[in-house]
Amino acid sequence: MKINPIVYGILVITVFFGIILGFQAAGVWSTSGKVDNSGKAIQPSASDPTSIKGWMTLEQVVNTYNVSLADILTQFNLPSTTPVTTAVKDLESDTFDTSALIAWLQSRTIPIEVPTITLEPINPTPVTPQVATEISEVITPLATEHLAPDRTITGKTTFQELLDWGVPNEVFQTIVGEPITDYNLIIKDYAVGKGLAFSDIKTKLQTEIDVLPK
Repeated sequence: MKINPIVYGILVITVFFGIILGFQAAGVWSTSGKVDNSGKAIQPSASDPTSIKGWMTLEQVVNTYNVSLADILTQFNLPSTTPVTTAVKDLESDTFDTSALIAWLQSRTIPIEVPTITLEPINPTPVTPQVATEISEVITPLATEHLAPDRTITGKTTFQELLDWGVPNEVFQTIVGEPITDYNLIIKDYAVGKGLAFSDIKTKLQTEIDVLPK
């Protein structure tokens, strides 16, 4: 029996789509990596930040890792008006991407191990004034200071320091919109006084610094 070509084509298409719809109904076919076989949205694992995907939203990250949206935006100098529904991949730039977000979340959850020190009993000996002074010098903690990496702008960096690092004067004028007359000014204080966003100026100046020869 000869089958009409048109009827045959319709039959093939019907069978093809019928198979797909049947698998979807059975929960074993998914057309998107964003849902599982049961149709539920895939969420990142609370114990494994590397499970974060670029298509996931900031809201999923906030809810899963107990971190506020403001902390994320501040950490990566992202616009404060960024909606929580924004996908991570939509914010990718030279300073932010999925890998950077994962590394930051991992650094927040790494436990700090405190070594256990066992002290052996010793026989008491007379303590002379000289010995007491030496002991005091040993056990007195030294003052520590947080030091930023070389050539990294902080809240105390001045324009003069940038000049010393090799940033041309013309760069200042281009970024802040006017020539700098007092290079001893702290950049953050200058930005506040002019009503400018320090984070924006900092990001642009740091970009210029990072391309300078070491």
